[in-house]
Formats: sequence, C-alpha cells, structure tokens
Amino acid sequence: MKLFSIHTICRVLIPGILLTTASCKKFIEVDVPIDQVSSDKAFLNDATALSSVLGLYANNNMLASSGSTENSLLGAATALGGAAADDIYLSSSTYLDEFKTNTITVGSGYVNNTWNYAYAVIFAANSAIEGLNASTGVSAGVKQQLLGETYFMRAFIYFYLTNLYGDVPMVTSTVNSVNLTLPRAPQAEIYQMIISDLKTAQENLADAYPSAQRARVNKAAAAALLSRVYLYTKDYANAEAQATAVINNGSYKLESLDSAFFNTSNEVIWQRFTFYGYTVFGLNFVPSGTSPNYVLYPSLAASFEPGDARMDKWMKPLPIGNVTYYYPYKYKLRNATAGNEYNVLLRLAEQYLIRAEARAQLGKITGAGSAAEDLDMVRTRAGLPGTAAASQSSMLLAIEKERAHELFAELGHRWFDLKRTNRATAVLGPQKPTWKATAALFPIPANQILYNSNLTQNEGYK
Repeated sequence: MKLFSIHTICRVLIPGILLTTASCKKFIEVDVPIDQVSSDKAFLNDATALSSVLGLYANNNMLASSGSTENSLLGAATALGGAAADDIYLSSSTYLDEFKTNTITVGSGYVNNTWNYAYAVIFAANSAIEGLNASTGVSAGVKQQLLGETYFMRAFIYFYLTNLYGDVPMVTSTVNSVNLTLPRAPQAEIYQMIISDLKTAQENLADAYPSAQRARVNKAAAAALLSRVYLYTKDYANAEAQATAVINNGSYKLESLDSAFFNTSNEVIWQRFTFYGYTVFGLNFVPSGTSPNYVLYPSLAASFEPGDARMDKWMKPLPIGNVTYYYPYKYKLRNATAGNEYNVLLRLAEQYLIRAEARAQLGKITGAGSAAEDLDMVRTRAGLPGTAAASQSSMLLAIEKERAHELFAELGHRWFDLKRTNRATAVLGPQKPTWKATAALFPIPANQILYNSNLTQNEGYK
C-alpha cells in the first residue's frame, strides 16, 4: 500500500470537474469548466472560481467514485468505523480485521491514509477560502455563495476527522511552515471552529440549491450538519432548533424505503454527484457473485424487530454453508451506465432522530412536540408501531437502537454514536474480547508523529 504524508498534499491543487455529459452540465451550471487551475488563476473570475470550488465536491479524497470502500475519508468512516463498532465489516478478506477487533496499530496504512484524505480536502478548502477572499475578479454574489459552500465543506471534513482521531491539528491556512508543525488542538476547539464555519455557511448560502439534484449544499444542508454538531456537543436546545428548521422546510419529506436513496428523493438534503448513477457503496456492498463482501454484524442483524421493513428493503440475506450473512442493500446498483443513485450524505430521517434525542435530553419524552413523536416518524416509515418508551432512560436507549437500524452502513454513524454517548464499552465490551476503552479513538498515525514532533499519541497506543 502506498503511504503518503501530509507534506505531499500541502500544495495548491484544486481540481475542477471535467464535464462530458448533459447531466454533469446541470450539476455545475457553467459551460466549460476547467480541469485543473493554478493558484493565481483559480479565482480570476466567476467561472474559474466556480470550477475550483466544485473541485471540492469531486475530490476523491473525500469520497472515491470507484475502488475499495475504505480508500477515502467517508469510505473509511463507513468501512473502518463500521468494523470498529458493531455495524458492518469486511467478510471477504482479513486485511481490515484490526479494526474489527479494535487492535489497530499505530503504523496502520489505513489510519495514516484516512488522516491524509481529510487534510487534503481541508487544505483545498483553505486554499479556496483564501483565494475567494483575495479575489477582485469574482462578483460579490458568486463570492458569497462559494464561500458558504467552502466553509461548509471544511466543517464537514473536520467533523469526521475529529470523530475518528479526537484532538487534531487545526489547519486553517495554506502556510506550510506553520501547518506542518502544528500540535493537536482540543476537540472542543475543533467543534467551536466547525460551528463557526457552519454559521458562516448559513449566512452565505441561499435556501435554493445552486445545482440540480441537491448535489451542492444550501442553507438547509448547513442547518442539518449544525444540528448534528450541536447534538454531539450536548447543546440540545440548538440541536432541536436546527433540526426543526430542516424538518419544517417544505422541500423535504420521508420517502418510501424503496426510493429513499434515489437521486430524486425528497428525503435527501445533500448528496454527492456520481457520473454514472451508482455509488462506491453499492459497488462494494452488493455482491458480484455468490459470496458477500461487506456484511452486517450478526448482533445487528438479529436486533431488528419482527415486521421491520428495513430488513427486507435495506439488507439482503446470503446463505453460505450453515451461516446466513446479511449485506447492506440501501444502494441497489453495483454498477450502471445511467443509474439513479448518488452518495447520500445528509438525509431527513437523521434530522428526526437528532430532534428526538435532543428532546429526550430536554425532558420532552411523550406527547405533542416530543421525542416519541419524532421517533415514531421513523418507525412508522419502517412499518413498526409507535415506541413504548415512556421514561428518559428508556427513550434514549430506544433512539440509540433506532439510529443503529436506520443509519447502519452509513458514514460511521454507529461508531460515532457509541463513542459520543459513552456507550462503547458497555455495548462492544461483551461482544469483543479484545475491546479496550482507549480503542474509541483511532491512533494518531506513526508517520505523522515522525514528520511532526509536536504531535502526541492517543492514550492506549504505543
């Protein structure tokens, strides 16, 4: 496996999107974008600035369009985080078993590369912010829109970075002499920056999407991510308020389980465009033959209630000998030439679950405007009766379980949930003989500490 350090990515390179189809043209809404631009030309005018910022969306370090799931930041959050929790794991090979057993080594190439995937996109976002702010050729309206998108993207990437590694260097510029020696910033400070970036994004973004099929972010996308961040930081009143803003927006509704992940779904708040209408998750999760690739943990598959329609619609059984495996089937297409699936990154069901948890924490358990009301929106869509939870403790456990069933195999939600609620040891300890509480964070990559002596290692790793 090729390993690369943060040194190799700290250069100004903001790739645009080379468009070849009519659907792609709708995505960017300019006639002839550029493939790559130098830093002094990237923000010369509206067209070059737009092409440069669109490169953030297309950046394969954030999410690859092909290859193995784990070879990008969001793919790694899904695959490595899923294995580290009790969500999904790679059954067709053993090379990710150190994540499944929570015995990750500091020299892991996957840990190192995931770190670098994140900082590659962060560096590109910082380059865009600096370029837009310095530009005199980009019109005011376009500059405002693109800055909103760029601040959102930086916040989005930092959210995943800090949830995987904890305290991380806060890189906010393109000054290499500073960036390459930064110490780790406390996670609380990283969250403060994320919140600040998302508030800036909200101020700059419009309600309307700037592209077809919700492939670029709008004000609601910023609110959706902000609601998640407030939940993670235990600011429950603001989590409820931001989720409510999205839920009450008439543009979104819960779709049927069959169509929730279509690229035309009104449940989608933000999705990443794919050229051929199939995703890297469908490519890796849907088997190419008679053997599964990624599968659900048996404990997860067995925990669904009888009658839960997600068992039929969003997972599929595959018997191998005396064992029946279940693989994720939210995305149906393994490949396509003109498919109807993009990578869904934010969707409405999560907002109901965020608001349910925030309301439960605020003591709003049952009745109108309660946690139960929101939880039942998700349960009803799955064909289940209303929740029986009536106390705060039982409601929080019911929401935790519902999140596991609704958000499995999606972007590391289960892994992050168990950690942020301090439930990882209680849940994973009985299932995994090699579990240790310090495994809740991935190690800081040994390569990064070698390059930057100001970095320290997470507890529990040598």
